[in-house]
Amino acid sequence: MKEKILSLFRTALEKFRKIRKTDSVQNQKKFKILHNSLTGCQISAFEKSITVPNGIQSIGGAAFYNCRNVEQIILPDGVKTIGSSAFAGCRSLKSVVLPESVSWIGESAFMDCEQLTDIHLPENLKIISKHMFKGCRSLKSIRIPEHSQMKDGAFEDCTGLETVSMPTSGDIPSFFFYRCENLKNIEIPSVSGRIGTEAFRDCKNLKNIVLPSRIQMISENAFKGSGLTGIQIPENMLFVGAGAFSDCKALQYAVIPSTIQSMGTGVFSRCEKLERVRMAEGIEEIFPEMFFDCQNLKGIEIPYGVKKISQKAFMDCITLSVVRIPKTVMQVSYTAFVMCHQLRSILWGGLHFQIETLYATGLFSAPFDTVSSIASALAPLNQKSEDYLHDEKTAAVYGSLFRQYLTNPEEKALSAYILNHLHVMLCSLIAVRNTVLLQELLTQNLLFTRENLPELILYANQEQAYEIQVMLAEHQHRHFAPESIAETVRKKFDL
Repeated sequence: MKEKILSLFRTALEKFRKIRKTDSVQNQKKFKILHNSLTGCQISAFEKSITVPNGIQSIGGAAFYNCRNVEQIILPDGVKTIGSSAFAGCRSLKSVVLPESVSWIGESAFMDCEQLTDIHLPENLKIISKHMFKGCRSLKSIRIPEHSQMKDGAFEDCTGLETVSMPTSGDIPSFFFYRCENLKNIEIPSVSGRIGTEAFRDCKNLKNIVLPSRIQMISENAFKGSGLTGIQIPENMLFVGAGAFSDCKALQYAVIPSTIQSMGTGVFSRCEKLERVRMAEGIEEIFPEMFFDCQNLKGIEIPYGVKKISQKAFMDCITLSVVRIPKTVMQVSYTAFVMCHQLRSILWGGLHFQIETLYATGLFSAPFDTVSSIASALAPLNQKSEDYLHDEKTAAVYGSLFRQYLTNPEEKALSAYILNHLHVMLCSLIAVRNTVLLQELLTQNLLFTRENLPELILYANQEQAYEIQVMLAEHQHRHFAPESIAETVRKKFDL
């Protein structure tokens, strides 16, 4: 059987060689190597190099598929098209000479040519087809012609590829350089709008990359597992997909612009060396699992304008100790800071909360629970229902602020905050009957003035109003006699 295959190949090759240079152009147009014509051929040792004769204009699909012993193929000038999988599986193929006449090469044309080290792509090549060089593990460098359209997975699993010369325009397709483990240098086209799904995934030696300003979208897992040491996402970026920079074990810093409108889940998750993050004002959300398991992140400043910190945003950031949160934040997920065991301090809109102090009250299930409780207590204070004011965790947060005020009533940010929300905060203490703290405030004549006492009574329900009346009477408050307070209570409740 083997001898029969070899005989067929030699016969076909001999026919190619008999084409004369003197053949007319009209006759030459008729010649092509047909689809599957030499599939699986096993060439003898002295036939490891194939020179396709002049006159051939088309190499059919899978024409030389799985010809395992071929080491060199030379195509003559005049060849215009190479079919899909034409040379796929030629595992000994080391070099291919493509003439400038080639303008189209089909999908997977050189897939799994594991020994291919050198190939020049013609300037007129219109397309870098899907999986064109997939699995060419020995290919070290490539230049993509200026006007070639790039398709998915063209260089997937080219583990030896180190340098690529890119055209000046064109999006980076999905899986384009997937698992190119030795890729070190690449310049993204300056006119490019998108980096596709897993385009640079597991490019472990890709340490630096400059993203041009026109890019507006980075797709999911685009740089997952790559060797990047830092990333500056450019202005004009609108969307970053799930896991885009996840598992980048060497990533140390990230810069995120104000133009971001949305991010998928876990964009920077498991970046274990990430320690510096700068986010510009304009971002409205810290997205789900955005910094999940970033074990070296010790501090974070949420930019002004953020309204929501989503689920598991900082989960398992085991060294995170300080978080700065602006007053614009209205919602913090209960799981946002789960397993942040070193979290000690929250600076929220100029207010300072010691996590350990709040946790020590015994009201919170874990330190991270205090963060979501702080968020719930502070945002928004002017819309609290009566049921919410009876919540002991909320009252504990307010109590923490009041005690800071007792220690330092001259602290401007704290005093302004308390005075702006005094009614809600005091009513919460009354609702949970924290009379010890209330009496401390009354004893020191802090916060209660001739102007705000009647308002506080009018804001309270009947039971709360009576409790205020009793405490004021007990402490003989300097601004109101007990009879005056009682009269205010009677007028409110028509007694």
